[in-house]
Amino acid sequence: MNSQDFKNKKNQVVENIDHTLDQLEQGRKEVRRVHEIIENTDQILDDLDRQFCTQTGLTTTDTAFLFLAIGLQIARQYLLSNKNLRINASQGDKLVDTALLVAPPSWRDVLTQSVPYDAIQTGAHISDTGLSGTTHRYRTLGHDPILGWIFGTANIMTNSLTKWDFETYQVNNMRIIRYYPMGTMGMINRAISYSVNDPKLLAASIARQAIHFGSDYFTKQGLPLPFIATVNNSFAQKMISEWHIDMWSVTRGITVSVFINQLVALAHGLFYRGTSEMDRKLYEVRTRKILSYSNAVATSSNVAIVAITHDMTKLDVGGMAVTIYRLITDANFIRQVKEQFIFGSYRELIMGNDF
Repeated sequence: MNSQDFKNKKNQVVENIDHTLDQLEQGRKEVRRVHEIIENTDQILDDLDRQFCTQTGLTTTDTAFLFLAIGLQIARQYLLSNKNLRINASQGDKLVDTALLVAPPSWRDVLTQSVPYDAIQTGAHISDTGLSGTTHRYRTLGHDPILGWIFGTANIMTNSLTKWDFETYQVNNMRIIRYYPMGTMGMINRAISYSVNDPKLLAASIARQAIHFGSDYFTKQGLPLPFIATVNNSFAQKMISEWHIDMWSVTRGITVSVFINQLVALAHGLFYRGTSEMDRKLYEVRTRKILSYSNAVATSSNVAIVAITHDMTKLDVGGMAVTIYRLITDANFIRQVKEQFIFGSYRELIMGNDF
């Protein structure tokens, strides 16, 4: 090896040592940087929390949307009170006639007859059943929006009537003539037997039950809320007869409230100007805050008005259900986005990415 080769080898070794020293220095600085971040974790997390609150706080535009949403929700409550937008019994019967026009002729024997659980007249061998034109909606299981699919359908198949206390009667020509043999279980067993032997009868009975629900749904008495009549029949009576709180008023409140929320959310989304996925999530947090706050204010206002006036017909049960749902789901969404923002940003700091 000549002197030139030795010098080249020496220079290469020195160069490698310098490179190694530079890497060690960079490593030492990186360790110190990470150590300082870890030591100041509490302060950094607090700063990130404040940044999240700042970036998701309602702006002037958001506040305008908030008051718009509140106004729409409150207007909905008082323009569409529980007593409004209902039809009478004869108009409800017309809904049945309209539905029958599309029914196959082979179903007409079942579809065209009155449902037996509408019977209120009694025969000589039956004492007072407590059923009348104004009470049978909440005292028969055939009118329960959920239980009715079971008991109402079985009643139609077996010409029977089952009351809220699970007492079952035999019906003939819309007259209650006797207690059903073997009671409610006997009626259910016979309905099952009929279903096995004649599936078409089951299908026609289900269709008839659906048609009857449709005809009763919008009437002044309407359909009671599920299960309440069975649990507390007196309370169900007040809800449906005095307060007009039934399936129509509740589902209408839910539907219109959800529609207003969607309308506000879509309109607010038109003002989004972000670029990243996190920007989109932070903006959605603001949207959800608008919806949660407006629903909460509207519901609180409604409860206060009902408490002051003692007028339960103004109680917006459907809107309350939407408010509770929004408060739970929106709070969960905001919590998840907050965790992603804070811990995602903290991870980027640890990894050395620009924040």
